[in-house]
Order: sequence, then C-alpha cells, then structure tokens
Amino acid sequence: MSAFPNFSNIRGYIQTELDSRIDSTLKLSQLNCWAKVTSGVGMAMVSNPNFNLFKAAGGSTGIYGNESSSGTIGTDWGGSPINSGTGQGFRPSPVISSIEIDEGSGNLSRKATFSITAYTLEQMETITEYYLEPGYSIFLEWGWNTPSGVGGIVPSTANAIAKYQSSFETDKKREDSGGQYDNYLGFITGGSVAIDGDKWTISVKCTGFTELPAYLLTSETGNQNEGEDAKSNSATLFGSGWLEANAKNLGEERWMKVFNSLPKTRQTIPVKMLYKKQDKDGIPYSEISNEFSYINFDEEVSEKINENTANDGWFDFGKGDVEVNGETVDLEKGTKIIADDRFIKFSTLMVIFNEIGIDGYKLGGDDSNVVKFRIRTNLTTCSAFPKIFSTDGDRLFIPNSTAPKLSLNEVSGDSTVADITKETYNAQIGKAIFPRFQTVTLPPSAVGGGNGVLLTSGYWGLLDDLYVNFEFAKGIMDTPNFFVKDALYQLLNGLSSAVNGMWNFQIQETATDDKQTTELRVYELNSIGSGKPSEPYQFNMIGSDSVFMEASLDLDISGAKMNQIIGQRLSKGGKGTKVNGDASRIPGNLFSTKLDLLNVEIKKKEVPKVEEKTQAADDADAAKEQMLNIILGKAKFYPKPELEESDDMKGDLFGYCVLGAFNDSALFSLLKHNMDKNSADAETPSPLMPINFSFSVHGISGIRRGDMFKVNGIPTMYKKGFFQVLSVKHTIDGMMWKTEITGGYRNS
Repeated sequence: MSAFPNFSNIRGYIQTELDSRIDSTLKLSQLNCWAKVTSGVGMAMVSNPNFNLFKAAGGSTGIYGNESSSGTIGTDWGGSPINSGTGQGFRPSPVISSIEIDEGSGNLSRKATFSITAYTLEQMETITEYYLEPGYSIFLEWGWNTPSGVGGIVPSTANAIAKYQSSFETDKKREDSGGQYDNYLGFITGGSVAIDGDKWTISVKCTGFTELPAYLLTSETGNQNEGEDAKSNSATLFGSGWLEANAKNLGEERWMKVFNSLPKTRQTIPVKMLYKKQDKDGIPYSEISNEFSYINFDEEVSEKINENTANDGWFDFGKGDVEVNGETVDLEKGTKIIADDRFIKFSTLMVIFNEIGIDGYKLGGDDSNVVKFRIRTNLTTCSAFPKIFSTDGDRLFIPNSTAPKLSLNEVSGDSTVADITKETYNAQIGKAIFPRFQTVTLPPSAVGGGNGVLLTSGYWGLLDDLYVNFEFAKGIMDTPNFFVKDALYQLLNGLSSAVNGMWNFQIQETATDDKQTTELRVYELNSIGSGKPSEPYQFNMIGSDSVFMEASLDLDISGAKMNQIIGQRLSKGGKGTKVNGDASRIPGNLFSTKLDLLNVEIKKKEVPKVEEKTQAADDADAAKEQMLNIILGKAKFYPKPELEESDDMKGDLFGYCVLGAFNDSALFSLLKHNMDKNSADAETPSPLMPINFSFSVHGISGIRRGDMFKVNGIPTMYKKGFFQVLSVKHTIDGMMWKTEITGGYRNS
C-alpha cells in the first residue's frame, strides 16, 4: 500500500539491493531483463522465448518460420504455439519492443504502454486481435534473469493472474524477489498501428485494472441499464405534498429537495432511498438525513430574512456590523443579504457519488470474489490556518468557528492583521468545523503508511467538513461520460481555487486490508503535519559508490515566485532578510549565503498627518455608500441550517447567518502569510518546493511515491532537507530494465 503523500522510508529489501550494487560493475553487467505480455483473450508473448518450445511438435513454425508462414507469435494459456497462418514465409517471430509503466502525479493507478514489432501483415492482424481490443485485460510481467526475478513469473491462468488486482499481492511479490520482479494488471484503453517499410508497430495503452470502476462511475450509461431494467431503475421525484407529509425531520425534507435537483441520470432508486439506508463500512449514510448537511435549501427562510432587512423592522441586521470609518451604515428595507447559492457537505456528496457508481467487479471467472469499490475521504486532511475563509461562494463554504467578521471598517488600505481579525464569529455547522483546533497524531495505518502525521491545532482540517456549492457539484455530475477521476479532480481543484490554490489534491488507488475493496483516496499534498521525519536513505551522486545511471537537479523558479522573493526582500531590507518573511520552513536564501552590500531597501511614502482628516463630510458620506456597495458585492451570507421559517429571528446578523464567502484574494493572502509566520516550525518540513531531483538506476521494484531520500554530492544548502518521491517509471527496452525516479525537495 502506498504511503503517498506521507513521509516513508525506502523499504529495507530495496536498500539492501541498492547497497549490493555499489561498486559492483560485474554484477550489473550480468543483468539481462525479460518481459512477458499476457492477453486476457488467451495469448502470452515473452521477450526472450524458449527456442525449444517454439520448435516443438504440433505445428510450430519456430522463430523464423518456413516457406509459407512466419515465425511463431506466442503461446496460448495452455502453452501451445500460436501462429499467424499462411502468408509471407521466412520472417522472424514478432518481438516486444518496449514497455513503459508510469506512476506519476495525478494518476490513480499506474499507466502502461507497450509496443510489439510484427514482421508480416498476418502477424499484425493476429496480434491486434489479442492485444488491441479496448476494454480487454492485459497482464505485464518483467524482471531480471536471476533466480528471484525469473521465479516470480505467474502461471497463465485466470485465477492466478486475477490475484494481482490487489496491490498487497504485488507488493508481496516484489519483496519476495528482493525488488527483481514486478508486474502490472490493467485493461486496454487505446493504441495504434503503424507501418515502417516491411515492419508493423503495434502500440498499446493500458490503465490499471483498479481504475476500471473510475471509468464507469459517472458515465452516463455506467449505472443505467437498457430496456425494462432502465425503467425499473429510474425513480420518480418527491412530490411537494408527499414531501411535506412524509419527511420525518428537516434533514429528510432537505434531502428530498436535493434529490429533486439532481441531474436526471442520477435520480435512481438507490440514490433516492439513501435516507433510509443504514451506515456501513465507514460510509456515513446518516448524513443524508442530517439537517446540517445542507445550507440554504429553504427558500422561505432566505426570503424572510431578505424581506425584513431594515433597522426599523424585525431585524437589526447591519447595526454595529456594517460600518465605514467608524459609523454605522443603514441597510435599506428589502436589501438582499442572502445569496442564492446552496451548499452540500462534502462527505454527503461523496455518499451520492458512491451510490451512483458500480457495486464492484470480478476478475478470474464465476468462482472469484467480487471486488467492492468506493471513494473514501473521511481520512483526508487539508492544510489550513485559524482565520481561513472562502473567497468564492460559487465553489466553497468553510465552517470556521473563528471566522473573521471582515467588516468594512477594518478592511482598508492601512489595516493591520490585528485590526482585521480582532472580531470573530462562530460559523461552525453542526459538528462540521474547519479548521480543527486539536493537536493530534495520525498513526501510519490512518494515513496509508509512512511515519504518521502530527497535526497542529488550527492548521489542519478535514475535507469532509467542507461545503461544496451544489450547482457547481451538480454541473460536474451532469456531464455525460465524465469519469470519476476527472469529476473528482474538477471538484477538488474548484475548492482549491476558492482558497487561492493553497490545496494540492491528488487521488490515489488503495487496496484495503480485507483485499476485497478498492478505494480511491484523496490526499492533499500540503497537509504534511509537523515533526521531523526519520533519516532517509542516502544516494551518492558520483563515484564508485553511485548506483545512478543518470541524474539531474532541476531548479525551476517561476516568474511569479521570483517576483515574490524580490518584492519581499526589497520591502524588508537586505540585512539577512529571509526570502519568505519569517517563515523558517522555507530556506532564507535560494543560493547565496552572502549579503547584498548595496543593501537596497524600498521606503514607503509617508503621508503628512495634517492631510489625514481633510475629507469633506459629503465626500465621506459618498465613500460610505460606495464601501457598502463593495461589501454587498464581496460578501455572501447564508442562513444557518438550524433555522426554520417559523423561527422568530431578531438581532445581530451573525447570530442567524454565516459569512459564507468574501471575495478578496489579497486579504486572504495577507491573513495566510501572517499565520504562516506564526506557525513556522524548524522541525517541520516545508511544502514541496520547485526543486526536483531525477535519477535512473538499473531496474528495481517497490519504490513508492512518498518515499524519502537524500543525495550526497549536490549543492550543500540542499543537504539540510530531503527529496520525496513524486513519480516512478519503469522502462524495458530490449534487455535493459531501467527505473526512473523524480523527487521533490522539502526543506527541513
């Protein structure tokens, strides 16, 4: 099971194998790679086949064929040769030209491509029948010509191959072989055929089999049968009369409104009946009928607040809350305070996603077990800071119990962070609170392996506690044939855009301990917790102690990052100023340890005190009206979910509403920067920086995304931190197996 994105050490058996290669030219020169490509249709091809087998009785034409037929293509699952039939004679058997397996950023599971070179038209046509049909299964194996590597080869039977849909089984094989064997189980998702002279190249693209449910989940036809089955699966809407008569509580009533608003392809009977389903396997069905799972789904409440907004009416909204230059700005009667946006809790949305998908899939035939499938986000943590808020109500609401009131009086050109945040209010919704104000340690078992994570109070939250704009989510679900990975990424990236892109989400396929469930887990790469990780494995860059075939250090600083560094350095002066304010998690300098002797510093223009209060009263009134219009344009308020139309609502605006979003990215950045400085911890690794180290070694299996490593021989200042594996790629070309690793730098 992958530990990504948490910190983990390269496993012991891999370190042992790498150490054995140091200053061992003879051992490496004796390594030759083999590869085997098995088609679910019933053919197996080997890169270096058994010559005796291909000469065996029973019609085999051997490696170079005869006068009427080309060489043998491969064998069926019983071991008998498969030939292309009559055609061009005395042409060699087709060969596996190359294989590439890639596990990189953004992938749910490993991607694979492989190429086969055919030497006749008949060979090409036979190969495409077995290896180019979309949706058919593929099993790739490769390893070194060692007893451990060859000993890992799996028999060509459905039950034997089907086991490797579980990452547990593959990891066990890797460890048993000491990293000298690996495999890949997937299905065909693309390919091409090209001719070059008298040769044909068949290129095949594959996707990991555990991603098959992801391809079906949000497909327009993925959950819809045909004919009478389709009719029986579609559900009628909740009628208004039925809804009022049968809803047992406010939560059920809101769920019925949600269901009636879903895209028609999602209005199925299983989804409709979710409010009656019991919790199971960690899936919180009870959230469906929880009134706090939905915000602003009661039009009557919103209309009541908007219609009675006036200082002389039921409500005293605005009095003492909306101020400009210290004076109260009166709200006109009927001012539209409540925005039209509706929100659904993220965990509740994932219950719907899980219900509209397939129930599972089987590999290996009728006697095999069903592999269940689900999206799981209840363990997903996100980076945060105590005064975090959403800047985009079209995407996100954050239920922060210490949310800043952000009245206009405090948000001006000369405001300080202390001014802006001196007043807070409780925007918590039920039990949903973001960020969490507890310091906790998540064990490795809760975060997918690695070293565990220490989460500091006020600087983390749960993804499930956030609220998604319902129309935004509905638009994603309504897209025809939108695969779940794409739907999730669009959803998650939309949430991140509402917090200035501070979240970096990745989706990872993970097998559960019972080996019968495949989960798609969401990780946020910047939620790394606190505490110093254990000492990672160290590579040597050059010399006889190096195992690298190739290596490179890539430092890519964007123009925006350069401008930020320069601006901060100039604004604070040159004497030992750190690059990113006072945040010690980021290196004080990128390259130089010396001072700029010119000591360039930008001075602010001072405003004479005599000019401070020269604005005329008429101008001040105009400014107040202008600023009121600004806040009504920037701020989005929503009723608290516990409100009902019959409630007697009077008093303070924040007593009955939450400030769901405030469209001010600059203010968000100011608050976040201040909190970053306060939370700086020398024992905590930094976020991933734009510094990558890439290397390739003779093939080895088992290195995971999230594994840490150091490199001896790179610039001294980068020795203070470590690299974390971001991508793993295996390439087989001829008889050479090469593993390519890219790691991102974290300062520690």
